Amino acid sequence: MKANRKFVEGDEAVSAVIGVILMVAITVAIAATVYVYVSGMIGVQQKVPTVQLLADEDDDRLAVINTDSDVYWDNLAIRSTANVFIYINGEVDGSQGWNLTTDTYFHINASSISTAHVLVHGSDFIDIESATGVALESVTITIIHDDTDTTLGTYTYSSIAALA
Repeated sequence: MKANRKFVEGDEAVSAVIGVILMVAITVAIAATVYVYVSGMIGVQQKVPTVQLLADEDDDRLAVINTDSDVYWDNLAIRSTANVFIYINGEVDGSQGWNLTTDTYFHINASSISTAHVLVHGSDFIDIESATGVALESVTITIIHDDTDTTLGTYTYSSIAALA
């Protein structure tokens, strides 16, 4: 009997109320963590693709050097700081390229280019010409990934030739 009395006589134990409060606090913390994860607050970030382009000043061309294997033309947008015509892989809309007015985005899609839902390859290119009839100076072209709204590259040309 004396062995059992040691447990009864001890006053150092945590009270039942404190134990219940600790268990409730732990349960609430776990429930909040699960809620945040399930509701998408912690969700997986969408991967930003890699597209490497080379600005060719002599030909007023952006050439694709390297890209991830899952990048499509219709996931990209192009922005220009001047009025220019662009041609993607030499494709034209009627007799001219697509007219980009100053500081507007050109979203590549199936209605604007027949190869829109085609993978971007290392041999692809974007040609740029002045849409104003005169050569342009200091033109910046920006390539944006639409899905993640991420700038993939910004390229500045010292001059862009006039439309021939």
